[in-house]
Amino acid sequence: MAGRIIMPKLSDTMEEGVLVKWLKREGQAVASGDAIAEVETDKAVLELEAYTDGVLRRRLVDEGARVPVGTLLGVIAGESEAIDALLAENSPVAVEVGRGERPFAPTQGPHPIQASVIAQVAHRESPALSGSPSATKASPLARKLAEQRGVDFRTIQGTGPGGRIVERDVDAAAASPGPTVTPIPVVGDRREPLSLMRATIAKRMAESKATVPHFYVTTEIDAGKLLEVKARFADTGEPKIGVTELLVKAMGQALVAVPRVNASFGGNAVVYHAGSHVGVAVALEEGIITPVVRDADRKSIGQIAEELADFTARARRKALKPEEYQGAGVSLSNLGMFRVDEFSAIITPPEAAVLAVGRIIATPVVREGKIEPGHRMRMTLSADHRVIDGVIAAKYLEEVAARLENPWRLFR
Repeated sequence: MAGRIIMPKLSDTMEEGVLVKWLKREGQAVASGDAIAEVETDKAVLELEAYTDGVLRRRLVDEGARVPVGTLLGVIAGESEAIDALLAENSPVAVEVGRGERPFAPTQGPHPIQASVIAQVAHRESPALSGSPSATKASPLARKLAEQRGVDFRTIQGTGPGGRIVERDVDAAAASPGPTVTPIPVVGDRREPLSLMRATIAKRMAESKATVPHFYVTTEIDAGKLLEVKARFADTGEPKIGVTELLVKAMGQALVAVPRVNASFGGNAVVYHAGSHVGVAVALEEGIITPVVRDADRKSIGQIAEELADFTARARRKALKPEEYQGAGVSLSNLGMFRVDEFSAIITPPEAAVLAVGRIIATPVVREGKIEPGHRMRMTLSADHRVIDGVIAAKYLEEVAARLENPWRLFR
């Protein structure tokens, strides 16, 4: 049976991928379960696995090509089987899992990853700026809203079927501070195209700031005992136990104590999450990825340290699986290893909060009316006001702070 090899959608943020390498040549026999190509998503490099036996009859995308989700990459069929009908669909396509043919699912090594959302991938066209307003595809409601809000919809990238501009596109354009101004290069400047990861970060962060009503709550804690813990485990080898590991444990326990923070905005409802899952921002050369420590409240500090060490190593090789960097209830961004005293982080939807942590500073403190040497650390919680109110954010921050000021209790 003939089958199509399609660029899969592996996360809500993925819109395109890079075909890194073909693992089978044209005319080569393929068995179900064989890895046939490597693709790079916005987060990782994965393998595509064949779901049927046959011959790789046609490779339609060159190595290194960057293509939209849903693009036909190649065709597997019998040696004499007709494939003209499949080749005629060499464009981004809508695929319904379970109807007729089966898509080819990605795998990482021997572990299959289910491509959970491949259905309804629409071909997205960029409306020509030079075209007339009437020639630009837009719904009647979108046209009316654009006229009311003074938005030129010829400058909008449509996200509806076939690149059609719909209401949400006009809302996003109206909320935007204005069009992106491309700097004029001068001698010595270097222009570097956005990587998939950087392009995704740019899009997601702009959407977050434009659509999520952020507010910020900051506290300062006594970090003296945190330094005691760091010193105690400094020479114990790997995995390393430091402030990040203690933060993850404290944040997981605080989600249990203040469950209203462990939630997401769901349009006409608030979705409360069952597990206490904490995302940890890991800096890569081209951006940031946030692997998730699941059930952080119930894991030991040692288990958390082992997981973070493994996540960090694999993240830098682009070897994380999609389920390992999705599903956090709250995330941590720790810049305490740098000369950063305090900062505010941007929320990554659908999460409703992110905790930003600065460095530990040696400073005079007042205790019982006396000035003494001490160590302080500032933390800022960014919260989605659609889900979390100020008092709830303050309670969560208080729960985290109380645990960090008595960190030895986190080891029980």
